[in-house]
Amino acid sequence: MAKSFKEIFESFTSLMELLRNEQFQKLLVEYERAKRVFMVGYEVEDTVSSDVLFEAEGKNDLKPVDYLLAFSEFIKRNENEISAIGILLNKPAGWNTKTLNELKQKLRENQYDENNLRKAHKIVYHKDTVDIISMIKHAAKASEPLLSPEERVSLAIEKVTAGKNLNEEQQKWMEYIKEHLKQNMTLDEDDLRDLPVFADRGGLSRFKKIFAEEYGQIIDEINLAIAA
Repeated sequence: MAKSFKEIFESFTSLMELLRNEQFQKLLVEYERAKRVFMVGYEVEDTVSSDVLFEAEGKNDLKPVDYLLAFSEFIKRNENEISAIGILLNKPAGWNTKTLNELKQKLRENQYDENNLRKAHKIVYHKDTVDIISMIKHAAKASEPLLSPEERVSLAIEKVTAGKNLNEEQQKWMEYIKEHLKQNMTLDEDDLRDLPVFADRGGLSRFKKIFAEEYGQIIDEINLAIAA
């Protein structure tokens, strides 16, 4: 049954009298609250973890360590079967862009994609970026260092330029080449002719003019130093 206006008004009046009551207001502020308890586990360490699994050679549940072990076995097993691997391990003078492309293709075909390998190396060895050459060499021989692209390129350029009295323009071109190698790990005449980093500065023809009759030797030395 709906309440009359008089009943609603009387109920509201009674409620307001209660809310204005000093003892009731004091009770609202000072009532006994439940005690707060904070538990400290000095022997307990919170950890958050997630398993990263990889797939290779028919197995799809490989942990990072197992994935790299399988990769090591793959490299050792194919040292003489895949020419690009054999070149890196035994004949670095044959290292070039064609060899690098073959290597990447063979790795992908066998589920050893470069990005997955880099991720696994980061998890296992705590190194943010490992270059593809280091991956191969370390897989074949554990004592080989794991280098980043920047580390490998810096060492290679230092080796190539050691003892050479480069002029200012030659030094600048070595810096252009250095930045290119960090992404590509090889250098050839097509790169010098076509890639913007070189083409915008005169390309292959300018490179030949700057280094004169030594230009071909410089390219070979760079690739050898990178692969060594």
